Amino acid sequence: MNNSIIPPTTKRIEYIDALRGFTMILVVVQHIAYFCLHIEDTPSFHSYLQQIRMPLFFLISGFVLYKADVVWNLKHIGGFLKKKFVVQIVSTLIFFTLLTHVRGYDFFEGLTSESKYGYWFTYTLFFYFIFYSIIRFVCRRNEDYIVVLIAGLFYLLKWPTLYEAIPFPDIVKDTLGINHWHYFCFFLIGTLMKKHFDNVQDLMEKGMTMLVCILVFFLFNLYNDLIPDRGLLGVITQFCKSFSGVLIVFAFFRNKQSLFSKEKTMGKCLQYIGKRTLDIYLLHYFLLPFQLIHITSVFKDYPMPVVEFTLSLLVALLVIAFCLLFSNIIRLSPTLAHLLFGVKKN
Repeated sequence: MNNSIIPPTTKRIEYIDALRGFTMILVVVQHIAYFCLHIEDTPSFHSYLQQIRMPLFFLISGFVLYKADVVWNLKHIGGFLKKKFVVQIVSTLIFFTLLTHVRGYDFFEGLTSESKYGYWFTYTLFFYFIFYSIIRFVCRRNEDYIVVLIAGLFYLLKWPTLYEAIPFPDIVKDTLGINHWHYFCFFLIGTLMKKHFDNVQDLMEKGMTMLVCILVFFLFNLYNDLIPDRGLLGVITQFCKSFSGVLIVFAFFRNKQSLFSKEKTMGKCLQYIGKRTLDIYLLHYFLLPFQLIHITSVFKDYPMPVVEFTLSLLVALLVIAFCLLFSNIIRLSPTLAHLLFGVKKN
């Protein structure tokens, strides 16, 4: 028997907002660790977290987007993409331009790179909205098997053999961000989870389901060296690790949703961050403390995963706090709030 029924589409699901806030924290923690502490070659928890954080972020994006009563006709798609273009492209381009000026980066080099100086996420998400709009327009009945098939095909873009076979120059692939398109698989999974949420909740309540997920995630990571990295088997293994890890985190937040309600301090804070993920994402690149590089050698010479992660987390929370401060200042102006964060004008 379900102990949580999905609310009407007009009401936000509290633990989903909290989960989104948690994922945003993971993103900033990862950026602190990699861009500021440079711990790529040292033992850390990030090798496990990076299998989860972006798949989870895109899965939540798909979950939140899905509405059963929406008719995806040309009129709706036009209005939908117009609104998303302002948020995902215009706002991102403004911050991207400001960052290149502040940091002294090359504008066109960043624009044609795969990372976009970090702003690839919102850019890529706009492509996902286009892809999803096309799928829903063509497949009016929204057949699940077609969505699953498309999801699998997109994830195969992670397979180097297939990616390299795409007949585009590398600069075109990087500009379009095709190397990030495999995450669209998790976006589609998120829409399917929302569509069949009662069934998803039933599965998460079964101990055997979560046992399998936990065993898959930890055993596949434990014996990771036995599996080829670049082959098709490696791609399938990476999907299994990411998907099982995402389900574990999702199930934890759902099963412990009372901890993440507005009545609890932690829940209130995570939900607030979850409702400001775009603001934090766009602002935090300006606040990354690159000066931390001076203590990088400590973690390289004396790996301390717990200490490094704790430091990354504390710095990330400080960065997020300042992002929220600047966000609220910017939102004092309705015009800036609309232009920079896509907030609806009154």
